[in-house]
Amino acid sequence: MDKKDNIEIIFWENLRKGQVNALEGLYDLFIDDLYAYGIKQVYDKGYIMDCIHDLFVDLYKYRSKLSPTDNVRFYLFKSLKRKINKKYSEKGVWIDNDISDIEASMDKNYTESWEKKIIKEESVNEKKVWLLSALNKLTQKQKEVIFLRYNQEKTYEEIAKIMGVSVATARTIVYRAIKILRESSLLIWGIFKIF
Repeated sequence: MDKKDNIEIIFWENLRKGQVNALEGLYDLFIDDLYAYGIKQVYDKGYIMDCIHDLFVDLYKYRSKLSPTDNVRFYLFKSLKRKINKKYSEKGVWIDNDISDIEASMDKNYTESWEKKIIKEESVNEKKVWLLSALNKLTQKQKEVIFLRYNQEKTYEEIAKIMGVSVATARTIVYRAIKILRESSLLIWGIFKIF
C-alpha cells in the first residue's frame, strides 16, 4: 500500500467519525482525478462539477452510514458514475466505462492498445457525424445562440445584446435549438443501437 492509499483510508475513517477536515482532505486528494474522469464521460463542465459537489455533500450527510473500505478511489469513481448517469438515464444513454480503464489511463506508464484507439476514433467520428447532422437542422440564428451560449459561455443577457433581441427571446431560441438537438440525439442513438 503506497502513501496516497494510506492517506485516503485515514481520511475515509476520519470522515466516518464526522471530521469535516477529512472530507476536505478527500476532496483535495481526488478532485482532479474525479473531474478528469467526469469530463471524459460527458463534456459538460458545470454538470460534472455539480455531480462532484453533490457526491461530497452526500458523503458528509451520510457519513455515519459509510462502510469501511480499502479502495476509496473506486468508491468515489463508482459514486460519481452513478450521479452522472442519473441525468443521462432519462435519454437512454448510459456511461459504461470500466473504472479499471480509467485508473489505467491515469497511470503515466499506461499505453492504450491500437484496438482501443481505433474504437475511440470511430466513436469520435460517429459523434462528429451526428453533431453535424443535428446542427444542420438548426437555423442560422439557433446555431449562433448555441455557439454564444456553450462555446463562448455568454449569459442570456449578453446574447440578447449581441443579437439585438430581448433576454426572453434569447432564452426561447436556445431552448428551441436544444430541443431540436435532443430530438436528433434520441433518433441517432436509437439508430446506433440497432446496428
